[in-house]
Amino acid sequence: MSAGLPNCTRRRRAGFTLVEMLISLSLMMMLTLALLTSFTFIARGDRSLSNYGDMNAQARLMLEKLGSDLRSATDVTNFSPTLLTLTVPSNPAVTSTQDVVWSYNSVTQQVTRQDPTTTKVYAADVQTFAFYYANGNNVQTTSLVEVKQVQLSLRMLRLVAGTVTSEYVISTQFTMRAKSTTH
Repeated sequence: MSAGLPNCTRRRRAGFTLVEMLISLSLMMMLTLALLTSFTFIARGDRSLSNYGDMNAQARLMLEKLGSDLRSATDVTNFSPTLLTLTVPSNPAVTSTQDVVWSYNSVTQQVTRQDPTTTKVYAADVQTFAFYYANGNNVQTTSLVEVKQVQLSLRMLRLVAGTVTSEYVISTQFTMRAKSTTH
C-alpha cells in the first residue's frame, strides 16, 4: 500500500475520466473537421486552377489556328455568327486551295475546324460564341464581299464541385490580307 494515499486517489491516477475523454475526443473531431475542410478547399482550388489552365490552352490553340487560317484566306464563302467558311491554300506553294469551316455547335458546346480530311474540336464547354465581321474600315458588315476583318468572342464554363470556372475570350480583329474583294 502507498504511503498515506487513500485508495480513490490511486485509481484516479491510473487513467482518464469519462469527461476528460469526451473533451479530448471533441477537440480531436474539431481539429479533424478543420483539416478536412482545408483539404477540400485546397483540392477545389487546385481543380479550378487546372480548369483555367486547360481552357486557356484550348483558347490559345484555337486562336493561333484561326489566325493562321484567316491571315492566309483567299476568300470567305459563307459566314454567320456561329459559322465561318474560308478558302485557304492547301500547300505552301499556294497552287491549290481548300475550304475550311469553323463552326460552333450549341448542343455539343464545341468549336470545331473542318477541312476536307479532318474535323478537330478546338474548344469544349463553350456556353456562348459569336463571330463579328467587319469591312476594312472596322465597320460591322453583313455583306460577303465586304468581309475583311473577323473577331470572335466566346465564354467557356466548367462546373467544379458546385463552383463555376469560366473563361472569357475576345480575340483581336484578324485582317484577311489575301482575300479577294469580288464575288
